[in-house]
Amino acid sequence: MTSKTLFIVVCGAPLASRAGDGVRVAREHGWEPFVIPTDAAMPWLADQDLGDAPIITGNRAPNESKRAPRPDAVAVVPATFNTLNAWANGNAHTYPLTVLCAALGSRTRTVAVPFAKSDLAGHPAWLASLAVLRYAGVVISDPHDGAITSLRAVESGTGHHVAVDFRWEWVLNHLK
Repeated sequence: MTSKTLFIVVCGAPLASRAGDGVRVAREHGWEPFVIPTDAAMPWLADQDLGDAPIITGNRAPNESKRAPRPDAVAVVPATFNTLNAWANGNAHTYPLTVLCAALGSRTRTVAVPFAKSDLAGHPAWLASLAVLRYAGVVISDPHDGAITSLRAVESGTGHHVAVDFRWEWVLNHLK
C-alpha cells in the first residue's frame, strides 16, 4: 500500500497531549505522519510516544535538503487562538505557520481542530479567522465531537477532559 503524507501541526494546548495517538491512528489509516510543532507545543510532546514519526522544527538551512515530501493533507490539532488568527491573516513568521500558509495557498486538504477558551473565542478576530479559513476550504472540526457544522469553545478548566474524549478518527474521516 502506498502511504500518503500527512503533516500534523501541533499547537500548545491540552489536545497536544494526544499527538502520539494521532501518529498511531494516521498510520493505521495509511498515512505517513510528520509532526510539526509550534514552540508552545514542544513541552506537550516531551513524554509522548511518536513512534519514529519525524518531528520537524525551524526553517531549514540554505544548503539543507527538504525534510519531508509535499503533504497530501494537513491536520492542525489543536489549533490555538494565536496560530489560527496568524494563519488566517497570512502571517508565516514561524515554520508551522509557513507550512499552514503554504497548504492554504496550494489548496492542500486541511482539517483544523480549534481549541480556544470562551473568552478568546469571543474575540471578533476569532470568528473572522474561522470564516476566512472555511472560505479557503479548511474543514473546521469541533474538538468535543468532530462536528463540522458547529464549533464550541473549550470551557476554562475542561481542556484535559476534552482531550481525553477526542477521537483522531474524526480528523481522518474529514480528510477522505
